[in-house]
Amino acid sequence: MLVIVPVAAQPTEVLARALGTTAFEAAQLCKRGDYHLLRIAAEGEAEAEAERLTAAGLAVVRVPEAEVLASRPRLVLGGTMDRERLHLRTEGGDIEIAGGEIMLVVQGPIARHYQTSAVVKRVRTATLEEGYRFHLHAKGTPRPLEIDPGGFEFGGSNDARSSLLAIRDWIATLARLAPLDDFFRRLTPALGPAAGKPAGRLGAVASLAPARGRSREGPLVLDNLLQFRFYSCWRAAVERRRR
Repeated sequence: MLVIVPVAAQPTEVLARALGTTAFEAAQLCKRGDYHLLRIAAEGEAEAEAERLTAAGLAVVRVPEAEVLASRPRLVLGGTMDRERLHLRTEGGDIEIAGGEIMLVVQGPIARHYQTSAVVKRVRTATLEEGYRFHLHAKGTPRPLEIDPGGFEFGGSNDARSSLLAIRDWIATLARLAPLDDFFRRLTPALGPAAGKPAGRLGAVASLAPARGRSREGPLVLDNLLQFRFYSCWRAAVERRRR
């Protein structure tokens, strides 16, 4: 079970006392988001922790880890937008989504770095461009739509704007009544082996490049995409429980 605490509406002194932190640390938690994932524990431990926090004056949300892990994102390959809805091509087929169907938008940067093999002693100076992701969580379905601006294929003119800015404008216009969570940018990246590659034509081009991973000395690409997906899905599970 995930033990999640709504921190934004809590007085700092109450939060600090309940969590056993300093007032400064409690204030920093509030800056990182409306909700804080306190811990993941077995059901019995999670229930005991929730009872203790509730007695200390905090609200607590418990979410089964299995529910979060089952919310696998549906990757968006491209699409267009009109005044009322997005027309998207996904890995599972074409869909349309209207602004009123969107329950929550989660967005954030994706850190990407090379991990040099232990057998290579030289310092690596090359860097990778940071990525970005948007998750559109619709009402009535646990699977978010995941948009990667770097791999999004526009169906019409993009007015020479960057993909990131264009998609951000689309979402701001269409989902203006839905909550927007962009606090992922405040979390320390938890890097692991890269979880994906660009979608659409960009992904096809990348697949033709030499596979560096086949070389023992080739650099392993690390990112925090799995961290973003986990954060987004538990944040959506909390939002569903609020409604």
